[in-house]
Amino acid sequence: MKNAIFTCSDSKFGDFTINHWLKSLKDNVDLSNIDVIILDYGFTKDQISKLKEIGVIVVKCLRDGHVTSIRFRDIAKFLEKKQYDQVLLSDGGDIIFQDDLTNLFNDNKKEFRAVCEDYCAVDLRDLFIKGYFKKEDVEEIKRSLKGKRVINAGILVGPYDKFLKLCKDCYDLLARKDSFGPDQVAITYLLYKISFKELDEKYNYVILCAKNKFFIKDSTFYLENGEKIPIVHNAGRFSAFRGIRNFGYGKDCNLTKKHYLNGVKLTYNVKKKMGITWNK
Repeated sequence: MKNAIFTCSDSKFGDFTINHWLKSLKDNVDLSNIDVIILDYGFTKDQISKLKEIGVIVVKCLRDGHVTSIRFRDIAKFLEKKQYDQVLLSDGGDIIFQDDLTNLFNDNKKEFRAVCEDYCAVDLRDLFIKGYFKKEDVEEIKRSLKGKRVINAGILVGPYDKFLKLCKDCYDLLARKDSFGPDQVAITYLLYKISFKELDEKYNYVILCAKNKFFIKDSTFYLENGEKIPIVHNAGRFSAFRGIRNFGYGKDCNLTKKHYLNGVKLTYNVKKKMGITWNK
């Protein structure tokens, strides 16, 4: 049975999705037994044409909320019609692939697999719980997540049946689906309840949150020991908040904002000492 890789995008991030996310995926990952499904929340006609020429599955979706939330509804709709062995969800506008991912689909197949963040300069419980979840759920979510590390929803892997249920549960849990951020809280809360296998951070290397140091050579990201990083995630809601300038796959990409990255981690360490961060 085939596996599936999902992402979502729109016209704003469509060129990155095509020229960097998808190109890096095709260059580095064996897709012979994988369907690549891209949820379309407003591609241009030219972008859709390019995607179909490449041979991926493009699914037109109704954009009636923030894509980070409504994507779970639309993934569930797709999965209800077609079954897979394993399902991987990836952000589409800030991730590149640099190595094969066969082991992600073959190891611990009965469990969810995800990366926990080592640094978190802001407390997501304060930012994305009150007002985004039902009142009766807020205190339970806060209590459940106290002292736990954030699970980064940029890369999630799991078996078909569990992934389908997770998507439905995440969408139903969110009282508001029109804003960036609360999906991260919902996924973290649900996966700690279900249980999951923690992946090495190299399989969702979040530039702002990674514990291990990295360096860039010829536009490629490596760990300090010289190992190529399989999945690089330049997370941040706005470009000003992202740790890498000109992020992408290929020549002349990827310049580090060293002072910004150092500042983020300094802020985290200060807050940690004060006892006011998520990862206590």
